[in-house]
Amino acid sequence: MDNVTDGYVLNRTSAETARLQVQADMFVPHSAHLFRLAGITPGMRVLDLGSGAGDVSMLIADLVGPTGSVLGVDIDPGVVEVARERAAAAGLTNVSFLNTDVADLRLDEPVDALVGRLILMHLDEPAAVVRTLSGLVRPGGVVTFQDGNITRCRTVPSTPLMTKTLDWINDAIRAGGRNPEFGDQVPVVLRDAGLTVAGVATAGPAGAADSVMPDYVAESARSFLPVILAHGLATESEVDIDTLADRLAREMKEAGSTFWSPELVGAWARKS
Repeated sequence: MDNVTDGYVLNRTSAETARLQVQADMFVPHSAHLFRLAGITPGMRVLDLGSGAGDVSMLIADLVGPTGSVLGVDIDPGVVEVARERAAAAGLTNVSFLNTDVADLRLDEPVDALVGRLILMHLDEPAAVVRTLSGLVRPGGVVTFQDGNITRCRTVPSTPLMTKTLDWINDAIRAGGRNPEFGDQVPVVLRDAGLTVAGVATAGPAGAADSVMPDYVAESARSFLPVILAHGLATESEVDIDTLADRLAREMKEAGSTFWSPELVGAWARKS
């Protein structure tokens, strides 16, 4: 299980960290809803797997309140430092971050919950990781993960450039050896980890041409651009990355379209 969290298909850059923060802002109420359904409540001690820039950890910190605590773990030292700075700037005293491979993670006492969002799809052996980390959860505690069905993204009415861009992104994910419909697999992963699934639900935002959505899609394409180009999925001039957001927004505005984001799937179990 060495480097189990380091199968990330996208670029590890400051632009990608910024894109992840935009994505996190989009998902805040929807992700919080799924975590509440899973049983995340005030006072809990929570372990956040693949905490990235800290968005989920800070969201959970709000859900568990001052009597609870959150430990975010991530293998990328740069993004862990970003998370620490952001939590400090937000004045959060109940959240901390650790730069480690989860294979090396040890805790002084069990946690009440293990959580993660948009992390399982990047693991080579997600069920093995969840099985191992579930051992850090107390009996009766919560194990819950959220992941995305990226193929559910669409504009309604459909717009050609958005459809093409989404095809580039989905094909790049597949070319990188990952599954753009991994959200459907979250309950399967929990079962394969030896857990009994207690519930599954979906949530996700949508927006028009004047929302963050065109920029979000364009910046996602930017992060995937090296894979898109390397696998011949499109040419640099075809993508024209620096104008892509404007072209997507213009096309959506002309069609009066709404963009539906990745469908966020949450599944949860109780530790026996």
